[in-house]
Amino acid sequence: MAIDRTHCQQLDAQDPLSGFKARFQPPQKHTIFLDANSMGAMPAAVPDRLASFCTDEWVELRRQGWNHTEWLDRPRQIGDAIAHLMGAGQGNVVVCDNTTVNLYKILTYAWQSRKSGSTILTEDGNFPTDLYVAQGLNRNHPDPPEVKVCASRDELIDSFNTDTAIVYLSHADYRSGECWNMADINDRAHAIDALTVWDLSHSTGAIPVDLTGDDADFAVGCGYKYLSAGPGGSAYLWVNPRHAENGWPTICGWMGHQDVFAFATEYEPLSGAGRHATGTPAVIANEIFSCAAQIWQEVDEKHLWAKHKALGDLTMELLEQECGSLGVTINTPREYKQRGGHIGFSHPGAGPVSEALLAAGVVGSFRRPNSLRFGLGPLYLSYEDIWEAVSRLRKILESGDWQDAKYQTVSV
Repeated sequence: MAIDRTHCQQLDAQDPLSGFKARFQPPQKHTIFLDANSMGAMPAAVPDRLASFCTDEWVELRRQGWNHTEWLDRPRQIGDAIAHLMGAGQGNVVVCDNTTVNLYKILTYAWQSRKSGSTILTEDGNFPTDLYVAQGLNRNHPDPPEVKVCASRDELIDSFNTDTAIVYLSHADYRSGECWNMADINDRAHAIDALTVWDLSHSTGAIPVDLTGDDADFAVGCGYKYLSAGPGGSAYLWVNPRHAENGWPTICGWMGHQDVFAFATEYEPLSGAGRHATGTPAVIANEIFSCAAQIWQEVDEKHLWAKHKALGDLTMELLEQECGSLGVTINTPREYKQRGGHIGFSHPGAGPVSEALLAAGVVGSFRRPNSLRFGLGPLYLSYEDIWEAVSRLRKILESGDWQDAKYQTVSV
């Protein structure tokens, strides 16, 4: 039986998360944003919060703000608010820096904490910055690791051996959305005394993650995608408590000191993951992130995962129903446990198609050579939004509008 708009409207009427849509600022135009895998929606509370920050705190308090506001507490507060989305436990998530810096800090810390082995094992499906950090460690560390970049998932599994020190992976492929089985990889790594480092940028806030239950060692992720921390929003890192006291952090900064305002000349690391905080927190960015964190604290993750699964299933079903005969091929696994936050699909003219979609008010994303991605934000996307987006895509493909010269210059 074909899916129609009415069916999608019925799903919306039964959605237990439908009330959260009003907690995010809607676009002024009739634009459908399917790019949560690149940039999440803005929480509606942000403009008032920033206005209050500027007038009541920055203007009126200036340096006194460190003592009379929550500027210094925000990283911990936000970390605790999002911890349940990744099975991280309270007090173990530190919000700081950006993903690349956190990858460097954690990968280097893991390298120093390793039990044995001389190789970092990874895969070319990682986001490029993940690979660059490992390559930099290989070139610059006084005790450099070998970095083995596998060309496939099967090759990576076959490469586990006693020389493996760290298994270093993006949980979800940034192109196809295919996910690793985290528990399986952690078990395989620990069986050979290796550690695991995970990048959760395309997972947290969209799909189930259980760092503690799956026995991971370290993780990092960004805030500006599914978590809606805003452009350039702070990233986060997680350290399994069993590794929290393994030694000094890679970068020792005053925010990771036991007593920030002691201004001691000797470094004394905080206990736990907090020692990996470095310099002055990104106060304004954290005020934005805190607006999103308040929402995440109120979300029942079981409803969140169910909604994301249903949105993904619907997207794939509609893409096949409406566009399967027009050159669209789905790249993302059908099994929910094997897919991340976005649905990836391909078309021979993917780049121009993405430009035509933008002109039609559907914001997805394009990745070379021929991949399109619809990133699904469960708190602010409706089922009818998916219907409308795929309907606009079908019209573009049927009409051949994407072949117009004006769509041949492709943006990122």
